Amino acid sequence: MLFLTPRYIKHARLLHKGVTRFINYKRDLLTPAKLDEITTMRSSLEDAIKAKDRSRIQTLTDEIRGYIAQPFKIPTGSMQPTLNGIIAQHTEEPPNPSLVQRVGGFFSGRSYINVVSDHEGYLRSRDPITEHNFLLWTHCKIHFQDGHAIKVSAPMRQLLGHPDGLGLQHYLQLGLIEDGGLTPDAQKNVAVRHGSNYIHKGQVLARGMMDTGDHVLVNKFSYHFRRPTRGEVFVFTTKHIIGIEKSGSFLPEHGSQHYIKRLASVPGDQFEIKPPELWINGHPAEEFGPKRVASGEEPGYDGYKRISSGNPYHTVSNEGKLEHDEYLALGDNSGNSLDSRYWGPVPERNLVGPALMCYWPLNKHWGLIR
Repeated sequence: MLFLTPRYIKHARLLHKGVTRFINYKRDLLTPAKLDEITTMRSSLEDAIKAKDRSRIQTLTDEIRGYIAQPFKIPTGSMQPTLNGIIAQHTEEPPNPSLVQRVGGFFSGRSYINVVSDHEGYLRSRDPITEHNFLLWTHCKIHFQDGHAIKVSAPMRQLLGHPDGLGLQHYLQLGLIEDGGLTPDAQKNVAVRHGSNYIHKGQVLARGMMDTGDHVLVNKFSYHFRRPTRGEVFVFTTKHIIGIEKSGSFLPEHGSQHYIKRLASVPGDQFEIKPPELWINGHPAEEFGPKRVASGEEPGYDGYKRISSGNPYHTVSNEGKLEHDEYLALGDNSGNSLDSRYWGPVPERNLVGPALMCYWPLNKHWGLIR
């Protein structure tokens, strides 16, 4: 009598194989807690397969899929206009949106900010403005000497900027300090380290409109079942990328960061940037994404740029050949993107996965990412 393996068992075994490969590839990039979590999931899946417990297998499959489909928020503009980073705009007058505008702003990701001080006194001398993260949301706190704090629902960079920002530095005339690093869209990182400004009650601190960065889902499992594809948008970690770790953009206390770029070239490719085009193996890139960047036919896409040697990174990669485990990462916003041109190729073990879709906000980018 012929016994056929049930389909749910076959799928579970395939998933188990993928989890094992995920652990082997990412072991040195995962925190001990995350490594223990995914290892425990794998052991539980093994037990469920042996017991042919269909219900338990389905539950674990959902948990693992939830683990591997990672949400990611676009923080900067290096991939514009394909994906938007956080965009803030100062207004002189207080924004006064109607109810319809507020409701529409909720779904489109636009918020209206008008922060007026509810307190009076000096800012504390050290770190008067601090930035905090909760899940995918970032906010800042303005600290007074007496311990009072005012929360502003905006990241530091957007809070301080003027006119491309909410104007805190403009209102308080704060002295900003560059921390030596650059953001993925080639902007200088700034912070307020010391302050002695006196703030009056009722004084305007921040004002304007802010559009949230696009929220995308990243498939952390996909590359364990297929090879990365030239031209797709992907996410990777910065650990082991020497050019980043040796630059001012890498802060050891923050550990490895996640970047999102276009996977422009794969192992073995000979690449060269011939503005406005990217050439692969002696021909202009044929994939949809690079062709769109190079065409200049759509607003915001103005071609690939070559860079000079005058930069703080260890290499300038306007052309070259990729090794067997190297990938070329380029931003679609080529003139404002720190990418492989500056800090070299991305090692294979750093790959997280392709960006699947933009799920929030409900703007023109909503849907599958190309």
